[in-house]
Amino acid sequence: MFPDLYATSAQVLPVLMLALLWESRFLERVRQQSRLPRRLDPARGVLFWTKRRVRFYAGFVATMSVVGTGVAVLVLAEALPDGPVLRAFVCGCVLLTLGTLLTRSLIDIVLATREPPAATEPPANSARPADLSESGQPDGARGR
Repeated sequence: MFPDLYATSAQVLPVLMLALLWESRFLERVRQQSRLPRRLDPARGVLFWTKRRVRFYAGFVATMSVVGTGVAVLVLAEALPDGPVLRAFVCGCVLLTLGTLLTRSLIDIVLATREPPAATEPPANSARPADLSESGQPDGARGR
């Protein structure tokens, strides 16, 4: 029997799910984003991860995490017999959750450390606020 595998999985999977969904404020960020497909919003659209796909994938990962925890607890309680299929299933749940957490962590790191976009220069013929006199006219127009 592999009691350490099941005991560790039963403890780790809920913590990983908390890290994925609540602690990282993932759900708040997804709610605030439009996440429209690129064909509908060429400027800010996403190629693949629309809200619908995010909903299904996050739900799938959460479901697998909970089911993996349940299976691990049932094996520890000897309600399910230990076997290679159950070990592979529980390991798959842990690896899916860890892989998702790693991917999201790397994306968050890249987004947090990315250089801000360069500011665009104003057109050459436009007056900047510093060039205006107290009357609201450009400095060069006072003497006319």
